[in-house]
Amino acid sequence: MKRLRQYTEFTWRALKRNALGLAAGLLGSLAAIVVMLALRLAWGTPTPPELLGERILPLMSADQFVALLIRFQPNEKTGPLGLTLLGQFAVGVLLGPLYERLAGVGSSVARWLPTRRGWLAAGGLALAMEIVALVVFWPVLPEGLYGDPIGRARLLTLLALALTFAAYAGVTAVASATLRYTWEGWLGQRRKHDAGMAQAAPDEAARVNRRAALAMGGGAVLAVAGAGAIVRLLSAYLARSNLSYEGHGTPSPTAAITPITPRDEFYVVSKNVLDPVVSADRWQLEVTGLVRRSKVWSYDQIRRLASETRAITLECISNEVGGHLLSTAVWRGVALATLLAEAGGALPSGKYVIFRSVDGYATSLPLADLLEARTLLAWEMNGQELPARHGFPLRAVVPGRYGEQSAKWLTQIEIADHEFKGFYQSQGWSAAQLETLSRIDAPVRNSRLPVGPVPVTGVAFAGIRGIQRVEVSADGGATWHTATLMPPLSDQSWVFWNWTWQPTTSGSYTLVVRATDGTGVTQTPAQRGTVPNGATGWQRVKVQIG
Repeated sequence: MKRLRQYTEFTWRALKRNALGLAAGLLGSLAAIVVMLALRLAWGTPTPPELLGERILPLMSADQFVALLIRFQPNEKTGPLGLTLLGQFAVGVLLGPLYERLAGVGSSVARWLPTRRGWLAAGGLALAMEIVALVVFWPVLPEGLYGDPIGRARLLTLLALALTFAAYAGVTAVASATLRYTWEGWLGQRRKHDAGMAQAAPDEAARVNRRAALAMGGGAVLAVAGAGAIVRLLSAYLARSNLSYEGHGTPSPTAAITPITPRDEFYVVSKNVLDPVVSADRWQLEVTGLVRRSKVWSYDQIRRLASETRAITLECISNEVGGHLLSTAVWRGVALATLLAEAGGALPSGKYVIFRSVDGYATSLPLADLLEARTLLAWEMNGQELPARHGFPLRAVVPGRYGEQSAKWLTQIEIADHEFKGFYQSQGWSAAQLETLSRIDAPVRNSRLPVGPVPVTGVAFAGIRGIQRVEVSADGGATWHTATLMPPLSDQSWVFWNWTWQPTTSGSYTLVVRATDGTGVTQTPAQRGTVPNGATGWQRVKVQIG
């Protein structure tokens, strides 16, 4: 108890001693947050909390990453981001007393504005923060919203950070000087009063009291105004976020599943809170690295290349057994092979392809595998321009791999001689070919059906391996019946299947489905979760007859 009392007294004395510095840091923090959010919306440059997340999250394992998302549900994105923003605010407040030490505030004559040493200290503090940000955030600095090439995006982010840190240091310096000037004037009058000298200079006392009231009132008004501006900017930030559509699958089990998924029903998964909204005029695609000649295309130029149209199914690695993070679209674009030929082809040492995106996302796969899969770089989806949420102006469409390998908002393709691990691969998520799946869409779980013919329908998918056979069981897997396969839209799309079940007695039944891929390998019954290699197992649907 004594130690607690001593600690409390020590903390209280420290707070009293540094109160003005903390108040100055608070105003500086508010100013910095206003500037960084305004620049995020105006220039598309990422904020320090977002950059910190981009550096930390890839260092987590896939299990840790998923556990973090579960912990913060239903605010799995905004929760960690909000805490990081609060952390930034707290650091700014605590740096206020440090600024005062550097500025020698206590040893100089109080004045309304900072001394020369004060301005130098503010500039030095802003420069130090910029250097730290440059070192810590360098790999993720090119992230943006509007499609700037990597070099320009990095410079914009550095400029935005510099303006944010300058706003913090400048406001902290001015607030410190003003608050210190007011405080020391008030303190001097208090000392005169305590010495019985208050009547010696009544006009001076009145001026000091008015000055103190104005300064304190002005500081409070600025703090309230800053907080209000932050609330408005955060509201604008969230209004532009992907929180309303990210993570949503294709239609629910009660809705009709069509061979081609409408664009507004195609599943969306994103690492971002704000997805890019790219300006085609600012965007370019660069092919670089181990190619015979590096080359850059504008949006109009890329669309004039020889193109092809193909139906391709994409599946998220987070798709559970029987899940709906699975969609099919008809994509139009240029084949990766054609694009590389435009750059003279890859050098013999070029074994890997690194896709880099406007939002800083990156992923890598073997070049031979991508060419075998006939990878597309698509600018159209279902006959229309790519929507922003699906990667406008250009995205990779990699058949046979989980959707995380099909980078959206593509801006650079690098041919390398080594494997590169991007955001999800660094966490240990699989980059291998996807697992074979089969799904029952009708009847739905826990249906009550009359005795008589029951249409059983669904889809199956095995990536570029294709589907050879689908079998359905109505007795929990004891006996199997071969389903009828509909002709697929392409050799890289899902397959629709159907089977007519003829139950003759009432009771509870378990329908089970399994698929065999084009190589003759039957889908494994082993139940496995999605982390980190994708889900496996047979879907089971219980129904009641009669």
